[in-house]
Amino acid sequence: MTATQKVHREPASKAASEKVDYQEQVANLFTSGVARIADAQKKAIDVAAQQSAEAVDLWKKAIQNIPGAPGLFMLELAANGFERFAETQKAVIDMTVEHSHATADLVKDRTIAQEKSAEKIVSYARQGVERTVATHKKVLDLAAAQTKEVFENTRDQFGPAGSTMEAAADSIQRGVTAIVDAQKQLLEMVIH
Repeated sequence: MTATQKVHREPASKAASEKVDYQEQVANLFTSGVARIADAQKKAIDVAAQQSAEAVDLWKKAIQNIPGAPGLFMLELAANGFERFAETQKAVIDMTVEHSHATADLVKDRTIAQEKSAEKIVSYARQGVERTVATHKKVLDLAAAQTKEVFENTRDQFGPAGSTMEAAADSIQRGVTAIVDAQKQLLEMVIH
């Protein structure tokens, strides 16, 4: 009996629609590359330190067999110097790796900060537009109310009911109201 395995795949459109953060990926690639290089350098330093320790041991054995040769002090000093040099080099490599991680984190944080800043800027701009639209609407409402009052007063003073003057005033009033309503609709389209 063989069981048929089902392969579950994501739709291609979902994978294509995902947003790729190239700055973060480059930062991750950079830090992983630095870590690999650091590991290789540390291994090379370990090999060099091992080689120098073996060389010092060989020299110690050789000097012990030579009568009247200077003491082993200089060889011990050299061996300790090689060890300290190797440890210092490794510490510098570790600091470089830490620095590269901090730099990458800074890039990531900056990216996040930029995105948040962009969002804030868009939000502030939107709020500014909304306030401007609200102010324009109030001005339009005031202008419409004022225009209506002027036309009503004009109609009452210069023309009796049913006169041509009243019809003209009403027509102008309807036109002003239509213009104000159209401007309000345009303002609504700006914020939506």
